[in-house]
Amino acid sequence: MVMRYIVILLVVLVTLPVYTRGDAVSAVQGLVQRLLGESYVAQFHYEVIESEQGYDVFEVDTVTSEGKPAPTLRGNNGVAIASALNYYLKYMCLCSVSWGENGSGDQLHLPEPLPIGFSKVRHVMSKYRYYFNVATFSFSTVWWDIDRWTREIDWMALNGINMPLSFTGQEYVWKKFYQSLGLNQPDISAYFSGPAFLAWQRLGYLEGWGGPLSDGWIDAQHDLQLQILTKTREFGMINVLPGFSGHVPDSVKRLYPNSSFVKNPNWENFTSGGYLLEPTDPLFMELGKKFYELVITEYGTDHMFNCDTYSKFHPSSHDPTFLAATNEAIYNAMSAVDGTAIYVMQSLPFQNYVDFWDLDAIKAFLSAVPDDKMIILEVDAIGNPAWLKTHSFYGKPFIFCLESNLGGMRGIYGGISGVGIEWTAAMNYSISSLVGTGITSEAIEQNPVIYDLMGEMAWRKEMVDPDQWISQYAVRRYGDIGGSVGENLKTAWNKLLFCCYNSVFSWKFKSLIERAPFISMDNGYWTGYQDTTTMVEALSLLMSGYNNSKLRDVETYHYDVVDITRQAITNLFTDVQVMYGLAFQKYQFSGKNSSYEFMQISNIMFEMIGDLDRLLASNENFLLGRWIESARNSVKQEPEDVQDLYEFNARNQITMWGDHQNMEDYASKQWGGLVGDYYMKRWKLLTNTLLETIENGSHLDFDKYENERFLLEDSWGKEHTKYSTQPIGNSLDIAYELYKKYVTVEDSSITYKVYPNSSMEINDVPLFGYNYVAWTKDVNQLKFLCNINPTCVGFDSVGMGFNATGHIGYSWPITLYLKEM
Repeated sequence: MVMRYIVILLVVLVTLPVYTRGDAVSAVQGLVQRLLGESYVAQFHYEVIESEQGYDVFEVDTVTSEGKPAPTLRGNNGVAIASALNYYLKYMCLCSVSWGENGSGDQLHLPEPLPIGFSKVRHVMSKYRYYFNVATFSFSTVWWDIDRWTREIDWMALNGINMPLSFTGQEYVWKKFYQSLGLNQPDISAYFSGPAFLAWQRLGYLEGWGGPLSDGWIDAQHDLQLQILTKTREFGMINVLPGFSGHVPDSVKRLYPNSSFVKNPNWENFTSGGYLLEPTDPLFMELGKKFYELVITEYGTDHMFNCDTYSKFHPSSHDPTFLAATNEAIYNAMSAVDGTAIYVMQSLPFQNYVDFWDLDAIKAFLSAVPDDKMIILEVDAIGNPAWLKTHSFYGKPFIFCLESNLGGMRGIYGGISGVGIEWTAAMNYSISSLVGTGITSEAIEQNPVIYDLMGEMAWRKEMVDPDQWISQYAVRRYGDIGGSVGENLKTAWNKLLFCCYNSVFSWKFKSLIERAPFISMDNGYWTGYQDTTTMVEALSLLMSGYNNSKLRDVETYHYDVVDITRQAITNLFTDVQVMYGLAFQKYQFSGKNSSYEFMQISNIMFEMIGDLDRLLASNENFLLGRWIESARNSVKQEPEDVQDLYEFNARNQITMWGDHQNMEDYASKQWGGLVGDYYMKRWKLLTNTLLETIENGSHLDFDKYENERFLLEDSWGKEHTKYSTQPIGNSLDIAYELYKKYVTVEDSSITYKVYPNSSMEINDVPLFGYNYVAWTKDVNQLKFLCNINPTCVGFDSVGMGFNATGHIGYSWPITLYLKEM
């Protein structure tokens, strides 16, 4: 029996498609041409060298191997040579390459001639450098065409990525798979979700939502995947292809009534995503082999397959023997077709579901697969690591990954210090099985600074000095501006490091503007910073370059000014919203008509939302119109109703994320068009409801409001309003205008008398509510908050505002600011 299995396996192995790796030099020359232009291709010299004991290595030198002076890039494959290029651009040319529409994330003012006055650099890289979260293929890449993918693959190569998750086009394989089992087209169509929700359907969380998929889109994604794989393999990347996890539609269970299936539980109130075929059932091997044969036939194999059978759901038994048999069966299905297959799995179950996955369960599950045949992706190695408690995953190789975004939310944040500290700890652990670095954020294209650093961790062997590194980043990001402005830019980034980039990921960075409006918000959970004042100081330093001629045309400067001004406005909105809620609660608790105060604050809120929308609409990286246009363009050859469905996918994902009972606002965005239309309408609906309640002297009918909000949201998701796909206005000028309005607060109509180290006593209800202190401590912003409230008479230096002075004293010296009447 054993001999028969070996013979069959050998027959399968020799029939696997063989894919030749592309020429490394040609791949990098193509990258240089696309990034820098044709004239630069010949200015570099490229050489292929040997790896170092199986590890990728790159060198940057001033002379060729023949001794000729020239910027020389060496590496053992295309990714390594591209990494040498990136190092040269960053540290010899003070340049930067990052995300941004039409290259707007790049600063590529190269010196002339190209510098060669430096010592040779050589770096050995970690074994694997992984990229993508399973969710990224719905949150970020879902509408990409080959041009956008080419740009991303170039960025991946520059940042050393050699192990990308390659999930595009898999529905083409799944469709063939289900057809081979005998499923009819209606069954298949009912199972596939729409493109914006495929990531979760693939994991068994849901089915059908936003579908069906058109055959034209499935075929186009198949063709796109073939182009993606060609380009990644030219650089020498190892593609991680989809594996067979056992999640199947109900119709498969009907075909095999005698096999063992487990109904997937409902997830986030979605209709159950079908069934899980128990891996221990013999049918799992049969179907698994069929699937892997189809995947390899279509896309070849780089011998790595991702399989997350229990990403959100628990196995049906906690028995260690069962857990071991389950994981062994998952691996055996792929190895039966590809004998050198490596099973790649996310660590999420071990991090998030500790009640089930205790240490004995984890050990039993992992022990069933040979150590050299499995790799664990430590998805959130900074915020929620599992490697330490599991003693380096009991010997299984693991990749240290950064998950710095959920759902594509906008917020200035990132764990720069944490990256260095946790990476060094994992690397130096006495029994470490660490084999690489990775980026596993659910969505990309925001906070580029954290990913710029993460790309370097593959070759850094010591902990980076965050202050020094981020000062250098500022120079690379904008160019060597010099003078006081150049120093201000570096100081600005050091302040951003202190206030915003020095903590692990938190939901605190989602703005209240994009949350479903309520009267009272727990703003400490949903938004704000512990140090908004320092962030405002950073913005002021950044704005010192507004009139600098060198910066006017630097697109990265435009991008960052918009992004940080956006954050300053949304942070201040938090404090305004608290005043808004308290103005209504004054009516609720006292019965007094507070409509004047309430409307004064409401109008400021609407003004802030409108100003934010105008700012976002001025920059091509913050446009709702491009998201919707890309969705429709992905099926532009299809009938209008298909294009409408894909637009619904685009709209629903970033708003309701389901049918209102699921994950509303999880993937919310601060985009021009979305803020000024959808979010503005929601806040106005709540405001009109509250105002009517105050003026009528009635009780708030909250259920009626919620129903009206649902109808508004549902209607918006089905609309086809067109939004601008081109920026409107000058982003620097608009940002500077709003900076003066909301940060420096140039309003001479109201003046304040200052009482330093005051012992003045106060009474009455604090303006911001009992025990509430404004997030901002910036005096100008506190003036803004006091100015917009007709009952405010002043505030203190810790952020407490008041509406009367009196006789309750402080127990410590403090500065008071009182309006001069």
